[in-house]
Amino acid sequence: MVKDILISRIMTKKDDIITMEIPGNRDSLLEIINKTGLSAYPVVKKGTKELVGIVTRSDLFRNPDETQLSLLMERKVVTLTPSDKAITAARIFAREVFQRIPVVDEETGKLIEGLVSRNDIVKKVIVPSKIQADVDKYYNKNVATIWEGTPVPVAATILRLCHQKGLPVVNETQMVGIITQYDFLKVAEILNSQSKSRTGHGAENDSSSWDSESVLIIGSRTLTLPSTMKVSEIMERNIEVCYEGSTIGEISKKMSTKKLDQLPVVSAEGKLLGIINQKDVIKAYVDSYYENSLT
Repeated sequence: MVKDILISRIMTKKDDIITMEIPGNRDSLLEIINKTGLSAYPVVKKGTKELVGIVTRSDLFRNPDETQLSLLMERKVVTLTPSDKAITAARIFAREVFQRIPVVDEETGKLIEGLVSRNDIVKKVIVPSKIQADVDKYYNKNVATIWEGTPVPVAATILRLCHQKGLPVVNETQMVGIITQYDFLKVAEILNSQSKSRTGHGAENDSSSWDSESVLIIGSRTLTLPSTMKVSEIMERNIEVCYEGSTIGEISKKMSTKKLDQLPVVSAEGKLLGIINQKDVIKAYVDSYYENSLT
């Protein structure tokens, strides 16, 4: 068990992190997301390193009418300092939904010094720990899936409502891919509009209609998803999986090597059983840390 590593040893240093500045807008956020593929960005006051918030891809889904960065971002930010221990970060990641924690200076607690992510904990702390706990104790067995022929706008709505980071994609017989928030944002288009616009023909609140809604973000500049495009056209087909009976050590190594934040769990026959993500792996590490502390 690797223990008592300081945040300063595993964090990404301030000169290597990408930040957003306020004042700013949604268009600049979308541009940087498409360029970097990252899911979260610390927000600082323009021309300074003073942390004022954090903004994520999920904020675009949760706040469909907002275009200003200052209103999209989360202002109440959990932070760490370089002298905090990795287990402190792990405990936060195990109970919260966010994937990155800003690291601020010891003296003022305001100036950004770096960033620590779930991936940092998995790669630099959990992988070396070689945890032998069984995956069965930690993966999520209640997972929403989606049919490969589902229109992209409908799939985006389902993803938003089920609060998953990704949806396994199935056909009539098996799992054939996975789709995530990033896949949707890659094909979204920004259109000029003065009012709310719907491109489908279904009733306004008819969620059963495939064509009922193709607008993802609405405002004076509208972010829309192509209404005729199907999930099969944008999903990731090269699926990495893990098997029932795998250990957390094996899974964390695969996540780190393949740069994945989630893995479908399948039976020996290939049947989808659920999903395990980095948060679940970190929970296993926290459990193991304290179990070892008692022995």
